[in-house]
Amino acid sequence: MPRILVVEDSRLSRRIMIRYLHEAGYETSEAENGEIGLQMFRENRPDCVLTDLLMPVMEGQEMLAHIREFDTETPIIIASADIQQSSQQTCVDLGISGFLNKPVKSEDLLACIEAALTQAAGVEDV
Repeated sequence: MPRILVVEDSRLSRRIMIRYLHEAGYETSEAENGEIGLQMFRENRPDCVLTDLLMPVMEGQEMLAHIREFDTETPIIIASADIQQSSQQTCVDLGISGFLNKPVKSEDLLACIEAALTQAAGVEDV
């Protein structure tokens, strides 16, 4: 089963998203900020990353930019209450696979993860 790295500073939000993912059969790992998330990404190479944008230490956009320096294919999905068009466009320019508004609904999260993983598998098969 695919491994999802959840990077979210809110413990409650992290727990909710992890519960949704576990109920759907996904394996998860978690980080409370972008710096830890980046380190975990490098060490464990998850199949997909689910991250917030606004976090202490290192924000989601910075983590995304660092990941894209050495990995352009792993799907990254943003889950954020930051709905500013400029923030979303920056993330799109960095190659995100999806954007979810918080609070995240289970069906939206799982559909976005499935679509991102399916698209990534299609890219790898080419």
